[in-house]
Amino acid sequence: MYGLAARGVLRCAAWQGYGWLAHGFSTRCTGDFLDWPADSDIAESFGESPCGTAMLRQVHSRDYVRADRPWGADRPAADAVVTDRTGVLVGVRTADCLPVLLVDPRTRSVAAVHAGWRGTAAGVLPNAVNALVAEYGARPTEIEAAIGPGIGVCCFEVGEEVAAEFSERFVDRHEPRPHVDLVSMLEEQLAGCGVSRFETIRECTSCRLDRYFSHRAERGRTGRMLSMIGVRS
Repeated sequence: MYGLAARGVLRCAAWQGYGWLAHGFSTRCTGDFLDWPADSDIAESFGESPCGTAMLRQVHSRDYVRADRPWGADRPAADAVVTDRTGVLVGVRTADCLPVLLVDPRTRSVAAVHAGWRGTAAGVLPNAVNALVAEYGARPTEIEAAIGPGIGVCCFEVGEEVAAEFSERFVDRHEPRPHVDLVSMLEEQLAGCGVSRFETIRECTSCRLDRYFSHRAERGRTGRMLSMIGVRS
């Protein structure tokens, strides 16, 4: 279950008991993160105390980077970022792609993942789970995940060249053109990694323009949501 907090930030109810964990998925009313605000403004948007950020220059890859410190505007090219440092917010921007947040409560390590169709097909999410294991000694069975809002199978119409990148289990062929179910594929990838505790916001960004930005529905002229996670100081 998810709750709507101040400024329209969506938070995972299962994580509300972790007083040391900062997290949230922004919505349209939280603000537009297409142009990066200052770190202090990002923290304020999510109701957090001032802290540093370690965000990404997203390139639709399977690559991750480790954030041992805030790096502000010096954003590396990758699509997942992991950290166990306090006072560092890691995050990804989306406007139809799926944001996924990961946390291991035992090691207090976290990850933010940008899963577009290319990254999902390439395995960016399993790679991020493996990164928490390799970098911080997390156990997959103890990792928890939250899949944020993104384009649903209802609206993700693709050509055959994109559909061919996915197992037919995730391709809906009831319409004249194929539709791909990215959410179900991400859920299966989590389960395949041994992550059994996850929640999903099953709201389509393309359908819900009242709540979210959508690159597809708004023909590229839109803003960006920010999904972030971090360990509070």
